[in-house]
Amino acid sequence: MEKQVIFDGSKGRLFGVIHIVEKNISPAVILFHGFTGSKVESHFLFTKLARRLYKEGISVLRFDFYGSGDSEGSFEEMTIETEMEDGKKAVQFLKEFEFVDKQKIGICGLSMGALTAVYVSSQFSEVKGLCLWSPLAFPKIIKKKILTKKIKEKIEKYGKCYIPGIGHYIGKSFINSLEKVNIEGFVKKYKGKVFIIHTKDDASLDLKNPLFYFEKFHKSASSLKMLILDKGGHVFTTEESENSVLEETTLFFKECFEKG
Repeated sequence: MEKQVIFDGSKGRLFGVIHIVEKNISPAVILFHGFTGSKVESHFLFTKLARRLYKEGISVLRFDFYGSGDSEGSFEEMTIETEMEDGKKAVQFLKEFEFVDKQKIGICGLSMGALTAVYVSSQFSEVKGLCLWSPLAFPKIIKKKILTKKIKEKIEKYGKCYIPGIGHYIGKSFINSLEKVNIEGFVKKYKGKVFIIHTKDDASLDLKNPLFYFEKFHKSASSLKMLILDKGGHVFTTEESENSVLEETTLFFKECFEKG
């Protein structure tokens, strides 16, 4: 069963969809979308993953971060900190459901959502599996890509600026938040299973990002694997890459929960 849900986030109500396995108490996975993304993600990738996991007996929560999609707030109010807090709220919300096995939770994050996923997973021992799709490891990359001299001046003057090519206003608080994240500290705290997926032709985030996580998680994760696909871009937009990502991610979470 698929059901629309609303829960309290960092600064306002968050809108999502929960895929409920009703017959038994089930493991559950939460999906964290990327920068400018939503609970369905590009070419409905999150919807497809959620329905595939559901068929395997795994419940799923996918939702829009504050200021994104259908959730309350405007995009210019969003920061990395608000998304991290939203992620924690999502775990707490999911654990309220009777059908969820509270000790078998997984998180899958895409791009900037992967960075948030690493943080949230480090805060909850119940998170047994962490899957990172095209993960952002270095938040300052976003700042470098967005901030021209003209845009910097506008943000300083008005507190926000419309970004051509992105289609949103970006707030000064978001830009400032990019400097504050100590992702390596979060990596060290997470002790569960990790699966990283990236492509060689990702034009948004190069291979330095997944390789950073692969190196750092070697010291903390209970198991670790990485899949590098030849093609598919940042959001896996070839038939082969989409099929591989959905199949391998589903298999990863099944193995996480079957082995405890």
